[in-house]
Amino acid sequence: MKRAVDTNVLVYVHIASMAEHAHAKRFVEAELARGVSLVVTPSILHELVHVITDARRFEPPVSMSEATSIARGYLNRTNVECLSTDERALALALDLLERHALGRKRIFDTLLAATLITHGIHEIITGNGRHFDVFEGLRAVDPLEER
Repeated sequence: MKRAVDTNVLVYVHIASMAEHAHAKRFVEAELARGVSLVVTPSILHELVHVITDARRFEPPVSMSEATSIARGYLNRTNVECLSTDERALALALDLLERHALGRKRIFDTLLAATLITHGIHEIITGNGRHFDVFEGLRAVDPLEER
């Protein structure tokens, strides 16, 4: 089984000072232990680096060196797959934006959803399930509600 993992969950996993940290980390570790392969995209890992190095969000922020090491670590795991966004995904994303009358703040999540759908991934582990509810064929799994 493959499940995508959203940036916010990776942030929870890697920032120990966050209230969601312990539960999200246990959830992801349990998924891996039961044989689930995690799916990410370059944008998810890039956003992870962006968020955890932001001094306005975390004191102290993660250093750029450590953040890139964390992101690189996902690329080197056998139980994590990094999907590329291709023309099919972009075409679907543009269609979904129009079909659901989504605004500019939904562009990233729509492209992510389209990338997952075109690669046959039907579940995403996210703390923002409402961002994905509109997309047919994609189910959001909230690690903080899966207790």
